[in-house]
Order: sequence, then structure tokens, then C-alpha cells
Amino acid sequence: MSMADRICSSALPRESYSMNHALSVPHSTKKTVFITGGASGIGLATATKLAAQGCRIALVDRAGDEVALAAQRLGAEHIGIEADVTSIESLESAAAKVMTEFGRIDAIVANAGIGSASTVRASSSEQLLRIIDVNLAGQIRTVKATLEYVIASRGYITFTCSAAVLKHTPKSSVYAAAKAGIDAFAGALRLEVLHHGVDVGVFYPGWTKTPMLQGPASRAETSKGLPWPFNITNSVDDVADAYAGSILRRARTTYVPRIYRLFHALRPIHTGSNWDRRQRASAAENVRAWEVDLDTRNENQLNGAQQ
Repeated sequence: MSMADRICSSALPRESYSMNHALSVPHSTKKTVFITGGASGIGLATATKLAAQGCRIALVDRAGDEVALAAQRLGAEHIGIEADVTSIESLESAAAKVMTEFGRIDAIVANAGIGSASTVRASSSEQLLRIIDVNLAGQIRTVKATLEYVIASRGYITFTCSAAVLKHTPKSSVYAAAKAGIDAFAGALRLEVLHHGVDVGVFYPGWTKTPMLQGPASRAETSKGLPWPFNITNSVDDVADAYAGSILRRARTTYVPRIYRLFHALRPIHTGSNWDRRQRASAAENVRAWEVDLDTRNENQLNGAQQ
């Protein structure tokens, strides 16, 4: 067995910590990691790192062609499955396919997510609620569809959260709310499954150079005006290194950059009235820019109504 195989076969499974527990799934040297949002970005980069460490990867993504190609590039022993985290039936089918192919699921990486909309005022209710449906409800569905398999393997569940929960910034309202929900959900779930030998982790990446950061709804430019360390942008490779390591260690929490761990403890400083006063001027300037079309449209409608 290679060194990479030994890492993934010994570091990930709970049985290495509790040898008196008899597994109810067949033993397999290589451990299976189920990753949603696996066709690109942090999900695919993390999968690549884990595959290099000897793990078998099940990439799950709504982009069917892309996820199939991504799995093919990882190697013949990995699979790509088309599934949508807004559908529990889709996720249950994906989990069943993984069990048929590999016979077990040792780790869940609930990673699928979408970026921010605009401000609440400039967004439709559908746009705002879709963020909740994908980023929060989608991760809950992922757990529900796979939990019994992870309990059987005494496995590990980890959630892609965000540094957005550490501070308040305009245009991140619903995105941050969804990520804060993940944080709370994971904390309660950890206590529910601990006696089953299942560990639960939360991963808090900051700004990362992914397609999401480059999209039309991105707040990348405004991030530069935030105080250190909230203005740091990380490479996908660095983030994936940290994420893969946390999965192999079955870590409780992981932050990128690591200084965010301290800032999580200091969160009241960045969500209180002093923070509001510091950010007030830049927030007003940015929001006016984001809502300029809305203000123009409303002004034209008002003038038309008065004529």
C-alpha cells in the first residue's frame, strides 16, 4: 500500500479511533468521499487533493456534463453524478448510486452553493430565497440523504461555511444568513450524531478566487475596502489544501486564513455598533452604486404617475 493510500485509509474513518466498534458496512481500504458542488471551484480542487491522497471521490453537481468530465479527469476509480441539492429525491438517488458503486460513504462534503444576489431592496424575493434554498436547505438535504450511510461507516460530515458569518457587510445579507444557518445546524448536528461515532466539521474560507467570486453578483471589488484580514483573497489551491487536510483529520473547525479563528472569537466587534460606524460611509457609497438603476427606475415611475 502506498503512503497516500495509508493516509486516506487510516486518517479518515472513525474506526481508527474506536476499534471496539463493529462496522456495519463492508471493509474497504480506500475511503469514499461524497462532495456536492464538485464540478468546479473549491469542491473540485478539494476532491483533487483527496484523490491524490488515495480517497475515492464521488463528485455530485447539477452540471451533469461538467461533473462527469471532472470525475474522468480525476481517474477511473472516481465517479461523477448529476444531482441538484434543491431536490431530496435527486440527492437520495445520488447517494444510492455511490453505495452501489463503492459500498460505503465515509465522508460528506456539503459544499454546493451560489453567490450573493444584490441588496435586499434591489433583489427579487425569488433571488433571495433561492440563496437560502441552495446554500442552507441544500446542505440540510445533503445530510438527510446520506446520514444513515455515514452513521454506518462512523464517518465524517463537513460543511462549507464562510467568513461571511464573521462580520456584517452590505449585499451579503441573505448569503451570510444562510451561512450562519449552516454554522448553527452543524453545531447541533454534531451533538446528535456524536454517540454514533460520527464527527462534524465546519470550514470557513474567506474570499477565494473561484468562478463565484468573478460572477456578476460578486462583491470582490468592495472587499478591498474592508479592514484586514477581511480583505485577504486566497487562491483555490491554498483553500483546497486546507480543506482536504481538515477532512483527513476529521477537524471540528478550519479557517482560511487561519487568523479568522481569532476573529470568530471576536465576532461581536465586527457585528456591533462600532463596526457599523466604521463601515457606514463605504457601505452607503457601495449601496448607492448597486441600486442606481433601481433608483432611476423608481424615479421615472414616480414622475410618470404625477403627470
